[in-house]
Amino acid sequence: MDIIDRNATLQFLKELGTGDIRLHHRSLLDHLVGTEQLLLSWDCPEEIAVAGLCHAVYGTDGLVSPLVTLEDRPKLRELIGTSAESAVYLYGCCDRKAVYPQLGHGSDLRWRDRFTGREWTVGADELSTFILLTWANALEAAAAGTDGDWSAVSYLFLLTADWVGERPKQAATEILGVDFSG
Repeated sequence: MDIIDRNATLQFLKELGTGDIRLHHRSLLDHLVGTEQLLLSWDCPEEIAVAGLCHAVYGTDGLVSPLVTLEDRPKLRELIGTSAESAVYLYGCCDRKAVYPQLGHGSDLRWRDRFTGREWTVGADELSTFILLTWANALEAAAAGTDGDWSAVSYLFLLTADWVGERPKQAATEILGVDFSG
């Protein structure tokens, strides 16, 4: 297990300008920290929480532009550890148009990397972490009052609810007003 220096990670994110980047009505840094805190409140392992803290550094499909280049992967890996960086990359490289329609149809999911076009079958552990990051990202934004079409997120959550524990489901029910328990 990698030793993660959270203060160094926060400093890295600040140096990337996340405190100055507006995401809806607040800073990207506020959203990243909120995502991490939500994952911690669900008792996720530290490497998943720090992946939540850094989930947008490679950009996201359709919303956030990259803050670092793919050539910076070794630097991020050294900072947050191999497991967390791999989760951050998987989150950032997700080609949502190719991957999302497959969610809810079991764990044999064909992943498409939007940066390279590479396709592969993603492992169950990787998929589980990706889904947790997806839930935390969306729920943090919704809880912060971000405007959006939460019905699409609710549908995505219904498809993937079997992949998360009771705490994320309870949070989603409270924030989105949809029962995800069963």
